Amino acid sequence: MKIPPVANSLTAAQVLAQVRQDPTATIIGFGSLLSPVSASHTCPSLTNFRLCRVKSFRRVFSHPASIFFDRGIALPSTKEIASLSTEPAGEDDGFVVSTFDVPNSELSGLLEREEEYNFVRIPVYPLLSSPLPKSTPVGSGYMCTRSTDFEVLTTRSLFSKYEPHLQPNYGFVSVWDEWGSDSGILPCPVYLRHCVLSSRREDVCEEGRRSFMEETFLADRVTSLERYMEVEGERIMKCAPPKELEGRYSG
Repeated sequence: MKIPPVANSLTAAQVLAQVRQDPTATIIGFGSLLSPVSASHTCPSLTNFRLCRVKSFRRVFSHPASIFFDRGIALPSTKEIASLSTEPAGEDDGFVVSTFDVPNSELSGLLEREEEYNFVRIPVYPLLSSPLPKSTPVGSGYMCTRSTDFEVLTTRSLFSKYEPHLQPNYGFVSVWDEWGSDSGILPCPVYLRHCVLSSRREDVCEEGRRSFMEETFLADRVTSLERYMEVEGERIMKCAPPKELEGRYSG
Protein backbone atom coordinates (compact mmCIF):
# COMPACT_ATOMS: atom_id res chain seq x y z
CA MET A 1 0.00 0.00 0.00
CA LYS A 2 1.33 3.42 -0.95
CA ILE A 3 1.64 6.03 1.77
CA PRO A 4 0.13 9.46 0.97
CA PRO A 5 2.23 12.65 0.85
CA VAL A 6 2.47 14.79 3.97
CA ALA A 7 0.10 17.73 3.71
CA ASN A 8 1.59 21.20 4.19
CA SER A 9 5.16 19.93 4.43
CA LEU A 10 7.97 22.33 3.57
CA THR A 11 11.09 22.25 1.45
CA ALA A 12 14.41 23.39 2.89
CA ALA A 13 14.07 26.69 1.02
CA GLN A 14 10.67 27.29 2.57
CA VAL A 15 12.01 26.60 6.06
CA LEU A 16 14.87 29.03 5.52
CA ALA A 17 12.42 31.68 4.34
CA GLN A 18 10.32 31.25 7.47
CA VAL A 19 13.23 31.68 9.89
CA ARG A 20 15.39 34.20 8.02
CA GLN A 21 14.73 36.94 10.58
CA ASP A 22 15.40 34.73 13.61
CA PRO A 23 18.81 34.22 15.24
CA THR A 24 18.18 30.51 15.80
CA ALA A 25 15.86 27.74 14.61
CA THR A 26 14.57 24.82 16.65
CA ILE A 27 15.24 21.37 15.20
CA ILE A 28 13.46 18.16 16.19
CA GLY A 29 15.59 14.99 16.18
CA PHE A 30 14.10 11.50 16.28
CA GLY A 31 16.89 8.99 15.60
CA SER A 32 20.56 9.19 16.52
CA LEU A 33 20.01 12.82 17.58
CA LEU A 34 18.17 11.69 20.72
CA SER A 35 21.49 11.88 22.54
CA PRO A 36 22.99 15.33 23.16
CA VAL A 37 26.45 13.90 22.50
CA SER A 38 25.35 12.50 19.14
CA ALA A 39 23.44 15.66 18.29
CA SER A 40 26.47 17.82 19.05
CA HIS A 41 28.52 15.80 16.57
CA THR A 42 26.06 16.83 13.86
CA CYS A 43 25.40 20.35 15.16
CA PRO A 44 28.41 21.52 17.22
CA SER A 45 26.84 24.92 17.95
CA LEU A 46 23.52 23.62 19.25
CA THR A 47 22.00 25.03 22.43
CA ASN A 48 18.97 24.36 24.62
CA PHE A 49 18.93 20.59 24.10
CA ARG A 50 15.94 18.82 25.69
CA LEU A 51 13.72 15.77 25.22
CA CYS A 52 10.02 16.18 24.46
CA ARG A 53 7.22 14.31 22.71
CA VAL A 54 5.48 14.82 19.39
CA LYS A 55 1.88 13.79 18.84
CA SER A 56 -0.02 12.35 15.88
CA PHE A 57 3.15 11.30 14.05
CA ARG A 58 4.80 7.91 13.51
CA ARG A 59 8.55 7.18 13.43
CA VAL A 60 9.28 4.60 10.74
CA PHE A 61 12.10 2.93 8.78
CA SER A 62 10.51 3.33 5.37
CA HIS A 63 12.79 4.70 2.64
CA PRO A 64 16.20 4.00 1.08
CA ALA A 65 19.02 6.45 1.70
CA SER A 66 21.55 6.86 -1.09
CA ILE A 67 24.29 7.58 1.43
CA PHE A 68 24.02 4.01 2.76
CA PHE A 69 24.85 2.70 -0.71
CA ASP A 70 27.59 5.28 -1.23
CA ARG A 71 29.22 4.27 2.05
CA GLY A 72 28.90 0.54 1.42
CA ILE A 73 26.62 -0.24 4.37
CA ALA A 74 23.35 -0.95 2.53
CA LEU A 75 22.37 -4.61 2.04
CA PRO A 76 20.34 -4.49 -1.18
CA SER A 77 19.84 -8.26 -1.52
CA THR A 78 17.75 -8.35 1.68
CA LYS A 79 16.28 -4.84 1.27
CA GLU A 80 18.08 -3.75 4.46
CA ILE A 81 18.50 -0.25 3.08
CA ALA A 82 16.03 1.87 5.05
CA SER A 83 16.62 5.05 6.98
CA LEU A 84 14.29 6.71 9.49
CA SER A 85 11.57 9.19 8.73
CA THR A 86 8.29 10.43 10.16
CA GLU A 87 4.75 10.66 8.86
CA PRO A 88 1.33 11.74 10.13
CA ALA A 89 -0.50 9.10 12.15
CA GLY A 90 -3.44 8.77 14.53
CA GLU A 91 -4.15 11.09 17.43
CA ASP A 92 -2.99 8.44 19.90
CA ASP A 93 0.37 8.01 18.16
CA GLY A 94 3.57 9.83 19.07
CA PHE A 95 7.12 9.36 20.30
CA VAL A 96 9.97 10.97 22.21
CA VAL A 97 12.16 13.41 20.29
CA SER A 98 14.98 15.78 21.01
CA THR A 99 14.71 19.49 20.33
CA PHE A 100 17.59 21.91 20.14
CA ASP A 101 18.37 25.31 18.72
CA VAL A 102 20.90 25.90 15.96
CA PRO A 103 22.22 29.26 14.73
CA ASN A 104 20.40 30.50 11.65
CA SER A 105 23.77 30.82 9.94
CA GLU A 106 24.26 27.03 10.16
CA LEU A 107 20.72 25.99 9.28
CA SER A 108 21.14 25.95 5.51
CA GLY A 109 23.97 23.41 5.63
CA LEU A 110 22.06 21.22 8.06
CA LEU A 111 18.89 21.15 5.97
CA GLU A 112 20.73 20.58 2.71
CA ARG A 113 22.26 17.40 4.14
CA GLU A 114 18.72 16.05 4.61
CA GLU A 115 18.30 16.00 0.84
CA GLU A 116 15.53 13.40 0.56
CA TYR A 117 13.20 14.88 3.18
CA ASN A 118 10.58 17.55 3.49
CA PHE A 119 9.98 19.27 6.83
CA VAL A 120 7.06 20.03 9.09
CA ARG A 121 6.82 22.63 11.82
CA ILE A 122 4.96 21.04 14.71
CA PRO A 123 4.44 21.55 18.44
CA VAL A 124 6.30 19.50 21.02
CA TYR A 125 4.89 18.39 24.36
CA PRO A 126 6.27 17.42 27.78
CA LEU A 127 7.52 13.91 28.41
CA LEU A 128 4.99 11.58 30.00
CA SER A 129 7.20 11.59 33.11
CA SER A 130 7.08 15.39 33.34
CA PRO A 131 4.83 17.11 35.91
CA LEU A 132 3.79 19.63 33.24
CA PRO A 133 0.34 19.39 31.59
CA LYS A 134 0.62 16.86 28.77
CA SER A 135 -1.79 18.66 26.45
CA THR A 136 0.02 22.00 26.50
CA PRO A 137 2.88 22.47 24.00
CA VAL A 138 6.25 23.49 25.41
CA GLY A 139 7.53 24.76 22.08
CA SER A 140 7.69 23.90 18.40
CA GLY A 141 10.31 22.99 15.87
CA TYR A 142 11.12 21.68 12.41
CA MET A 143 11.17 17.91 11.88
CA CYS A 144 12.16 15.85 8.84
CA THR A 145 9.25 14.03 7.25
CA ARG A 146 8.62 11.99 4.11
CA SER A 147 8.68 13.73 0.75
CA THR A 148 7.61 12.48 -2.71
CA ASP A 149 9.46 10.94 -5.62
CA PHE A 150 8.59 13.87 -7.88
CA GLU A 151 10.01 16.36 -5.40
CA VAL A 152 13.20 14.42 -4.69
CA LEU A 153 14.00 12.79 -8.02
CA THR A 154 12.73 15.45 -10.43
CA THR A 155 12.51 18.84 -8.72
CA ARG A 156 15.74 18.32 -6.76
CA SER A 157 17.36 16.46 -9.67
CA LEU A 158 18.47 13.49 -7.57
CA PHE A 159 17.36 10.73 -9.97
CA SER A 160 20.92 10.09 -11.15
CA LYS A 161 22.05 9.73 -7.54
CA TYR A 162 19.57 6.96 -6.76
CA GLU A 163 19.27 5.21 -10.13
CA PRO A 164 22.57 3.24 -9.99
CA HIS A 165 21.66 1.84 -6.58
CA LEU A 166 17.97 1.07 -7.03
CA GLN A 167 17.30 0.23 -10.70
CA PRO A 168 19.71 -2.75 -10.91
CA ASN A 169 18.49 -4.23 -7.63
CA TYR A 170 14.74 -3.60 -7.75
CA GLY A 171 13.82 -2.64 -11.31
CA PHE A 172 12.56 0.80 -10.33
CA VAL A 173 13.82 4.07 -8.89
CA SER A 174 11.86 5.37 -5.93
CA VAL A 175 12.73 7.03 -2.66
CA TRP A 176 9.21 7.31 -1.26
CA ASP A 177 6.25 6.43 -3.46
CA GLU A 178 6.91 2.74 -4.18
CA TRP A 179 8.15 1.78 -0.71
CA GLY A 180 4.78 1.16 0.88
CA SER A 181 3.74 -0.92 3.87
CA ASP A 182 3.99 -4.15 1.85
CA SER A 183 7.36 -3.39 0.23
CA GLY A 184 9.47 -5.45 2.62
CA ILE A 185 12.07 -2.71 3.05
CA LEU A 186 14.04 -3.13 6.30
CA PRO A 187 16.39 -0.96 8.38
CA CYS A 188 19.99 -0.65 7.26
CA PRO A 189 21.75 -2.70 9.99
CA VAL A 190 24.75 -0.41 10.55
CA TYR A 191 22.50 2.63 10.79
CA LEU A 192 20.00 0.85 13.05
CA ARG A 193 22.80 -0.23 15.39
CA HIS A 194 24.02 3.37 15.46
CA CYS A 195 20.56 4.66 16.43
CA VAL A 196 20.08 1.99 19.10
CA LEU A 197 23.47 2.75 20.65
CA SER A 198 22.63 6.44 20.65
CA SER A 199 19.31 5.80 22.40
CA ARG A 200 21.13 3.75 25.06
CA ARG A 201 23.56 6.49 26.04
CA GLU A 202 23.50 7.52 29.68
CA ASP A 203 22.35 11.01 28.71
CA VAL A 204 19.10 9.63 27.25
CA CYS A 205 16.37 9.14 29.84
CA GLU A 206 14.53 5.85 30.31
CA GLU A 207 11.41 7.21 28.64
CA GLY A 208 13.47 8.15 25.60
CA ARG A 209 15.07 4.70 25.42
CA ARG A 210 11.73 2.93 25.75
CA SER A 211 10.11 5.16 23.18
CA PHE A 212 12.75 4.44 20.58
CA MET A 213 12.17 0.70 20.89
CA GLU A 214 8.40 0.72 21.38
CA GLU A 215 7.39 3.70 19.25
CA THR A 216 9.53 3.11 16.17
CA PHE A 217 8.14 0.90 13.42
CA LEU A 218 9.20 -1.04 10.37
CA ALA A 219 7.70 -0.17 6.99
CA ASP A 220 4.70 -2.42 7.61
CA ARG A 221 3.64 0.13 10.27
CA VAL A 222 2.80 -2.80 12.58
CA THR A 223 6.09 -4.32 13.72
CA SER A 224 7.74 -2.27 16.45
CA LEU A 225 11.50 -1.96 16.60
CA GLU A 226 11.35 -3.80 19.92
CA ARG A 227 9.72 -6.84 18.27
CA TYR A 228 12.14 -6.72 15.35
CA MET A 229 15.16 -6.59 17.65
CA GLU A 230 13.88 -9.54 19.67
CA VAL A 231 14.46 -11.61 16.52
CA GLU A 232 17.27 -9.76 14.75
CA GLY A 233 18.92 -7.84 17.56
CA GLU A 234 21.93 -10.08 18.10
CA ARG A 235 22.80 -9.95 14.40
CA ILE A 236 22.13 -6.22 14.12
CA MET A 237 24.33 -5.30 17.07
CA LYS A 238 27.22 -7.20 15.48
CA CYS A 239 26.95 -5.07 12.32
CA ALA A 240 29.74 -2.67 13.19
CA PRO A 241 30.59 0.01 10.62
CA PRO A 242 33.75 -0.10 8.53
CA LYS A 243 36.72 1.33 10.39
CA GLU A 244 36.65 4.57 8.42
CA LEU A 245 33.03 5.14 9.50
CA GLU A 246 33.38 4.24 13.18
CA GLY A 247 33.20 7.86 14.26
CA ARG A 248 30.02 8.39 12.26
CA TYR A 249 28.07 5.22 13.05
CA SER A 250 28.89 4.19 16.61
CA GLY A 251 26.12 5.87 18.56
